[in-house]
Amino acid sequence: MKKKEVVDLITSLSSLIISFTILLFPIFKINDLKLVLTIIFGFYTIIKLTGFIIIFKEKDVENLFTSIISLLMLISLYIGSLTTKKLVLIILIWLGLISLVKLKKADFYHDRQNKMWILRLFILFIFIITGLLTSLNLMYESQVQILIITYFFIINNLLDTIDPLTSYLMRGHK
Repeated sequence: MKKKEVVDLITSLSSLIISFTILLFPIFKINDLKLVLTIIFGFYTIIKLTGFIIIFKEKDVENLFTSIISLLMLISLYIGSLTTKKLVLIILIWLGLISLVKLKKADFYHDRQNKMWILRLFILFIFIITGLLTSLNLMYESQVQILIITYFFIINNLLDTIDPLTSYLMRGHK
């Protein structure tokens, strides 16, 4: 595997592990939604920024933009109180901005006549659908909100894992 593929795989798997860990929070009676979102966005900020620094020479800014967007959402969590409307707005803004980053990555592949752009658009479509469904179903109590948000981030991390694995497998068949 190339260094970039390894870094992308490690960052997505690390994020997946954190998401599965957060899934256990309601079992241990941890129902603080602000804490859960702080952990998720904080971890995204740190892990994606680290990934960008490691593969800086590749000139791939997807991790940098994801890190900046997650940092902005983390900061917005602490402006005022966290209501359901604000939570939905934060998730939708994060979804929209990350979708733009993913669309730019698909365009990058398309410009280089790499068939991965089709997969990236499919991943983007699934990401947007799951994000919208998540946002529509956040009107429940905090335990359910934590589970819904965690499932969304698990799906997002699984989708992020597909790209480096597919790149590696496609390169092996050439």
